[in-house]
Amino acid sequence: MKKILAALLTVMLVMTASVTAFGATKSDVDKKIQTAAEYALDECYGKDGYTVENSKYYLMYLKAGGSSEEYEKGFLDSVRQKLGDGTFSGIGTIGRTIKVLNILGADPRNFEGYDLAAALEETDPADNEGTPYSYLDGVEAAKILGLDECGKKLCDQMLTYYKMGEGTDFWGGYGTSPDDLAVFVLTLAAYADDYGEYIADAVSLIETYNSDGGYTSYGEANADSTAFVLAAYSALNDKERADAAYDKLMLFFNGETGGFTGSWDDYYATSDALFGLEYYAEIADADEPAQPDKKPETKPETKPDNETPAQQATQKPAAKPADKNENKSPDTGSAGGAALIAAAAATACALCAFARKKDGE
Repeated sequence: MKKILAALLTVMLVMTASVTAFGATKSDVDKKIQTAAEYALDECYGKDGYTVENSKYYLMYLKAGGSSEEYEKGFLDSVRQKLGDGTFSGIGTIGRTIKVLNILGADPRNFEGYDLAAALEETDPADNEGTPYSYLDGVEAAKILGLDECGKKLCDQMLTYYKMGEGTDFWGGYGTSPDDLAVFVLTLAAYADDYGEYIADAVSLIETYNSDGGYTSYGEANADSTAFVLAAYSALNDKERADAAYDKLMLFFNGETGGFTGSWDDYYATSDALFGLEYYAEIADADEPAQPDKKPETKPETKPDNETPAQQATQKPAAKPADKNENKSPDTGSAGGAALIAAAAATACALCAFARKKDGE
């Protein structure tokens, strides 16, 4: 009897765990992207337009579906100016510009007579403009243009900042963080088959920062770290971890502003959240197609020809058929978690009482 009870309790635990759902649909994610873009970009980082200097945010704006001829003209004018005066340089600047031009439908290989693909290939990999985060833009730009040799060369440069089992050291002795580890993974993700060992090691380190409240930095769960981890898992197409990271990022969502709450700056936290959400949108669950409303067919009530008025008056109404969706979860269509758990608990209690009775005999 004790074995039966142990088995039943095990089933109850499995049932309890199985009702937890993670992630979101594409439309859910898109709504968060729109409100985050309005809050962080329209109100702050992009309110004065976009140039090469803030191309990081213009790229977010475009990925969020933003469109403005004025913004486009201002950005392209700034690219022309820098190309003309010889100040257009650096892995990050060139990479982000290529990505923006690609979204705008311009040809990075022939922009105003300049070949930005060649510029990326010829730039010294060490020219990261003071931040290894630049390699992400360079690698993704190389992937877009089919410059695999260049892309892997930049990945190899990123490896110089990494030590297996310890993680990244981007800032000369300050150690690693979930944000830096996530960018490391994001950078290598475009060529994941060639860097699987490094990615696996970085992921194992990222998970040491995982907590119920999100991913932590300096001991505190925060939207920024959680968003970067969300982006990394999304780029790896690790749906399970990405869904869980999305749920944790939503803990920081501010329904009043449409942005995200930060440890020190809400605008900055929201821009980081937007960064992560735009990667996650690529793997979020597809929306279920809308089902047309159907009215149940009604048939006119028929009475037996030989039924007397007295019989008609005392006829009991037919029992209501059971609803096929009764006790079903709206998310999964399976039996509702609460009902299943309650039934299992009742059965367990009955068996426990029976066991006690048997033991007392």
